[in-house]
Amino acid sequence: MKSPIIDQAIEVIFRELKGIIAGNDYSEYSAKRNEIDKVTQTTFRIFNGEKLSRLVLEQYTINSKAYGVVLTIYPMPEFGIPVFIFQLGGQIPDRVIFVLDIMPVINSEAISAVSVIYNKYASEMKNLGTTQDWMNQVASKNALVCQYKPIDPEDIIESLTDYLQVWRDKFYLPAQSNSTGADEKTAVESILRFKKILKANDAGLDIYLKKFGKPMLDALENASFGAYPSLETDEAKDNIPPTIEEIPAPGNAQIQWTDEALKYLEEAPKFVRSKIRANAEKKAMEMGVNLITPEFIENLRK
Repeated sequence: MKSPIIDQAIEVIFRELKGIIAGNDYSEYSAKRNEIDKVTQTTFRIFNGEKLSRLVLEQYTINSKAYGVVLTIYPMPEFGIPVFIFQLGGQIPDRVIFVLDIMPVINSEAISAVSVIYNKYASEMKNLGTTQDWMNQVASKNALVCQYKPIDPEDIIESLTDYLQVWRDKFYLPAQSNSTGADEKTAVESILRFKKILKANDAGLDIYLKKFGKPMLDALENASFGAYPSLETDEAKDNIPPTIEEIPAPGNAQIQWTDEALKYLEEAPKFVRSKIRANAEKKAMEMGVNLITPEFIENLRK
């Protein structure tokens, strides 16, 4: 059952961003799959702003069991405004997916304002933290993250309000276009890196591929990751989804993978590949094995 906290969060978003985006001026991408006793659907609304490349607001339902909302605000790189990310989903309030972060794209003294509210909520909230390596790669030190654990809905709404106000008042409103271009280049690289890692680990994309098919997935990916700088703007093949070699692994350099094992790993869902690889290499080191094969991985699952 959908939690009323999701609707409250959406109300907060439009209230705090009033004047930055127009609530009735947007493009919309939507997909829905009706099956026996379950529905999967998603709706992306794309908003523009004077200093924004794109604001993406997604609402989703997965198999009539999990409901959620995702807000991503991508700035125009020349302004040096941080990326804003908010996700709320799962079974609220018992098993909550919660991510809230203001991620700087250039070095900024104003980011200290985020630390103040982070310290406030980090001391008040329970169950913060994540075991997902990819999330730790993209999140700032001021990220509030809860991974499938109980969390107080009131804290969710209050922290979202505070983070949006800081993003708006400390970064968006006073931002001016950078005249040198040096910061813009850094911002472009930061935004592209964030988009690449997020796309490679977004569990929803695998679900949407199975439910809606490739053409619709392409449209939803464009809704989520399009606008400048899009992945296609990177000169280093950013239009190609990251391969398994690009996914960081903490393993020993002496441990090798056969081509068949790498192919086996690539067939796993994107969001679990890093974990499978890390576990396999950890076990190989414990057993004194220096070559990982598909059979070795299969034996770990028994």
